[in-house]
Amino acid sequence: MVSEAQYYEESAVLPRPRGQWALVWIRLKRDRLALGCGVFLAFLLVAVGPGAPLYAKLVGHGPNDLFPYAVNVSLRPAGPLTVTWAAPTLADSDPFAFHHKAPPKGTKKTLLLLGADGQLGRDEFLRILYGGRVSLQIAIGAALIALTIGVVLGATAGYLGGVVDSVISRFTDLVMALPLLLVLVLIGSLYTHGLTDWTLHGALNKGVLQLILIIGLFTWFYPARIVRGQVQSLRQREFVDAAHMVGARDARIVRTHLLPHVLPPLLAYGTLLVATNIMLEIGVTFLGAGIHLPTASWGSLLAGTWGSLLNPNPFNPASTQPWLTICPSTAIFLTVFALNQFGEGLREATDPRSVQ
Repeated sequence: MVSEAQYYEESAVLPRPRGQWALVWIRLKRDRLALGCGVFLAFLLVAVGPGAPLYAKLVGHGPNDLFPYAVNVSLRPAGPLTVTWAAPTLADSDPFAFHHKAPPKGTKKTLLLLGADGQLGRDEFLRILYGGRVSLQIAIGAALIALTIGVVLGATAGYLGGVVDSVISRFTDLVMALPLLLVLVLIGSLYTHGLTDWTLHGALNKGVLQLILIIGLFTWFYPARIVRGQVQSLRQREFVDAAHMVGARDARIVRTHLLPHVLPPLLAYGTLLVATNIMLEIGVTFLGAGIHLPTASWGSLLAGTWGSLLNPNPFNPASTQPWLTICPSTAIFLTVFALNQFGEGLREATDPRSVQ
């Protein structure tokens, strides 16, 4: 017979039961690269979210404020760590005339951390921060729309099967066969009159809602296929039959018993979809159907330096700076790389079979 002391001693060494998400966190912590990328993404969200207006308040100007004194006579923008005079009112003056006279008395100075963004002399660092906010708003918003549509259509097709499954599957194949980038440019150029003026009471810049809706409505097919395959493999399980026996409705079974099993791979795919949407926003903007100036996005910053497909602007060393390409490109590369690595780590953490 086991004594009470022996019972408590043996029970003390037994592992505590852990939930699904606790095990996911344990597995994710083993992947230091994915964890580091997750920390970087959290820092990025803080920087482009509350960090951008805080920095604008610190330096005393916004992302669209002009600084003619940050451009020399040959229209070459100032470099990093430039302290320049704030711009006087340009309403009745030639902006290029400021290069030939001293600033008026009382004009304050300001810091351009990464220099000027071009011939208008706007703050490049501040525009990268606000541009990152716009690009992430588009990428995350479109991903949420795509995941929502994909979950609804995929769960319906996988659970009901039969004719419903055939119709939704053929429709999914049709959307997958479309040349996505060309479709986005076509719709964004011809059929979005009025959408560019919707800003949700100032929460979104012009053109952001347009791209969120267009990208989200044409990128839902992969989430739909993922959910359909998962639901098809789960609907014949014993717990689904038990739910039917106690009188649960189909909608409750899908919502309560099936979707929780689909959520982990969808979270992993969602991070990859956000990275893809960032690149789509840049491509659409380069093709002239995305974000337009003066609104800053990572795509519009590069398009402002190199021009668009229809109106290219070849690199001219005499009137531009190399970091106008390097800085936005670095921000894009680090963000997309972090999203891909974090998504891959999250996928492996949510799939115990892939962890050795």
